[in-house]
Amino acid sequence: MSELHPIRVVLFSEVNSKLGSPFLSILAEHPLVQLVGVVTSPPGKLCPYFIGEEDQVDLEKQASDRGIPVFRAAKVNDPAVISELAALEPDYFLIGNYQQILRPDILAVPTVTTVNFHPSPLPRYAGWAPFFWMVREGELDSGVTAIDVTPEIDGGPVIMQKPIRLTGHETALEVRESHTMANVALLRQLLPRLIAREYTTSPQVADLRSYFSKPEDRDYWLDFTQSSAAIARTVRAGYRRPGAYVSTDHGAQLTILTVEDVGRKFPEPDAPGMLRVESGAVYAASRDGWLRLWSIDVKGEERLARVPDGTARFDTRFQARDNT
Repeated sequence: MSELHPIRVVLFSEVNSKLGSPFLSILAEHPLVQLVGVVTSPPGKLCPYFIGEEDQVDLEKQASDRGIPVFRAAKVNDPAVISELAALEPDYFLIGNYQQILRPDILAVPTVTTVNFHPSPLPRYAGWAPFFWMVREGELDSGVTAIDVTPEIDGGPVIMQKPIRLTGHETALEVRESHTMANVALLRQLLPRLIAREYTTSPQVADLRSYFSKPEDRDYWLDFTQSSAAIARTVRAGYRRPGAYVSTDHGAQLTILTVEDVGRKFPEPDAPGMLRVESGAVYAASRDGWLRLWSIDVKGEERLARVPDGTARFDTRFQARDNT
């Protein structure tokens, strides 16, 4: 068996990424990895997935404390940035939660390849925020995937994949956290093969590919003309931030964090979106039953659900989120 030599790696991740932070530690501490650079978010930009959460991380500080060069390029595909990274003579680029797209010129820099760790069972749920979309779509068969990166977004050949079975009751936050742990395990499992430069790939099945874009207001909006199950999925998909939301008949907006499907607990309402309060508990009518509202967001804090005085129903007409 030939002697193994350390591989030179550049890590790409967002500056506040809770996936990038353990990736950085694993790579920096591995005896056969030389982490020669970290490419992260430009100054002033944070990954929205982690904003407002406790236990914030800072990849720039984490790397700098270890003496690892940090690059915070606004446009990672600029020729000057590519030249700086090429000077590091990397064998691999490893990507874990980095939101700029790498074009062919930068992908040509590493001598071996670029590997992306994606939090979905590719080719399904390519693109943005798969944890949101998997919950909203009611997905049960999930997973994480390491791919050989090509110019097609999340479309490169699969190097390794780890399946994850969901219960269908998780929030997007819970899915994200479980998939983060799975991707960390996937990195540990794959590293020996990358170091030995002995790994295989298999093409993605194009007919199975599903691609999702960044969630917009309409994706977080609660339409009470839908079924209770669909509404509950949207609530779980929005948890914890920014949260699913609804407008009242008086124009106020509520961010709803948790609900419970209570079936046909009460008589059929006059229309979906009707509200009733029983012993302090708030219930809203869907197309096929009732939902109890358990908690809402109040100035960034999770509080027991309540509605403004005089509110009789939720407006079933879409309105953009009021961010004021």
